[in-house]
Amino acid sequence: MALAGIFVIQASQAQQVSPIEVLGAGTLQAVNKQDPLQYATNKDLPAGYEKETLAALAHFPELKNVTIKFRVKKSFATLKTKPTFFSMFMPRGHRSYIITISNKTTAKLMPLMFEHLGEEARVGVIGHELSHVLDFSKKNAWQCFKIAAGHLSPRYLDHFEYNTDMICIQHGLGKDLESWSRYIRKTMHTVFWRGADYVYKGDSKYERYMNPSTIEKNMSAGGNPATVSSQEK
Repeated sequence: MALAGIFVIQASQAQQVSPIEVLGAGTLQAVNKQDPLQYATNKDLPAGYEKETLAALAHFPELKNVTIKFRVKKSFATLKTKPTFFSMFMPRGHRSYIITISNKTTAKLMPLMFEHLGEEARVGVIGHELSHVLDFSKKNAWQCFKIAAGHLSPRYLDHFEYNTDMICIQHGLGKDLESWSRYIRKTMHTVFWRGADYVYKGDSKYERYMNPSTIEKNMSAGGNPATVSSQEK
């Protein structure tokens, strides 16, 4: 195991750890009937947050063999996901990804640190980041570069993050995502959360990340984006 804050759990260890010991209680028991460490293949799990990460990974069987490194470090964004640089040029199915969980940021964003979140909210926000990985994994290199360029457009990002929330809901993490959505709006005293870049710009009229009510509507619609408006104004 690594000593720099990241646990590397090998598949050979899967039979040595009880699923209940890994997942704990509450919403994390959703995958107790299986061995959760089957989802640790090719994953570097974040120290202290292994059980929440495994609970979220259990909802993304498509990512079972995808290489993902979770790291905990100082970062302005509370969480962020990206393909590793060289793998950007590799074919689909051969890429690796990094998900960064921030443990230190600006004073105004500190209440949003992962350590302050409840169990469901942690699973939900990791589910959102895994939805990014899944989205990237289905795109060719040119499409990935288009996403990178699209980050220069606020309205592109509105659609991009909204669609990512939809992927998360379609993978059965709607209630967990809703817990994160409620927490962030209550904590930051905002109606429409558009991410860390907007924390000093005041409220917005655009719904970049789904509001709790929108998440509930999409869950009721079975995660079918055709039945729910893409933006609430």
